Amino acid sequence: MPSEPKVVIVGTGGTIAGRADSATNLAYSAGQLSVADLLEVIPDLANVAQISGQNLFSLNSKDMGPDQWRLLARTISEEASRKDVTGVVVTHGTDTLEEAALFLHLTLSTDKPIVLTGSMRPATALSPDGPANLFHAVQVCASANASGRGVMVVMNGEILSALHVVKRHSIATNAFTSSPARPLGRVYSGRTFFFSDSTKAALAGAFGGALSNDVVLPAVDIHYVAAGNSHADLLSRDWTERRGLVIAGFGCGEIPDGLVPEINRLADDGITIVVSSRVADVVVLPETMTLTEEHHIVASRHLNPHKSALLLSLALSAGKDVAATFMSTDADG
Repeated sequence: MPSEPKVVIVGTGGTIAGRADSATNLAYSAGQLSVADLLEVIPDLANVAQISGQNLFSLNSKDMGPDQWRLLARTISEEASRKDVTGVVVTHGTDTLEEAALFLHLTLSTDKPIVLTGSMRPATALSPDGPANLFHAVQVCASANASGRGVMVVMNGEILSALHVVKRHSIATNAFTSSPARPLGRVYSGRTFFFSDSTKAALAGAFGGALSNDVVLPAVDIHYVAAGNSHADLLSRDWTERRGLVIAGFGCGEIPDGLVPEINRLADDGITIVVSSRVADVVVLPETMTLTEEHHIVASRHLNPHKSALLLSLALSAGKDVAATFMSTDADG
């Protein structure tokens, strides 16, 4: 590793690169600024590391998905393979930051720090959070203690594991947190603290094969239960093009009794069902959910519905045992 850290910043757009008509307008257009534009307002980054940057996308992250993340992962892998590069920072929109971080964690195989960051306010806001988040992300990436921890997210002064990062608020600057594990550490300007020794999170790089363009990720639907819902939309779907379904159930994975026979029928037909929860801090275990865990029915453990859908799709694509894959996300003794 070079004596002076060298950090590559890959821009993909998002709110951090957004512009609004006025400093107090909640409405804005994402992905309007380049990496160079973002760096102009934080010249002190030159005291943290050598910086180089590239603009890969200029997208609102609502329009990001596996195709874009594949290209992003390959770009990161190429940059990280260079001997003089310490690590890579990615600026990304927050709408799909959870899934992007998890996808990169599951597909990248490198011990070099990969850090995602973004912002909840556009760059033109009265008090934008993007500059501090980007400064902190670079600082974490340049830290001698950041290697070997898998993909991380740095937001609002917290260092979060890609496996456990969750978005809990639509607007507030402290929107991101960690569940169920606590944050990996905290970062202040000039100070980076990790709370534990370097330990790479489960499944890091386990699905590297998904980065090939010829790999098709199976379609996975998400169905939210609601009181009084007839579930007609779920029962009338054509399942010929789908291989997986995530149920966002009540509480610890409960679903209405009337839906149980239909879900069991889908499982008998070969559709893999993962039961998650619509509750913010998800806990769904085999013994807490309504359905019985078996070959085609799996408890999500601590993964929310959208993260469950991504992991299920990758597991199905790779032909891996889905139950064992979800079990491995938690060390439950």
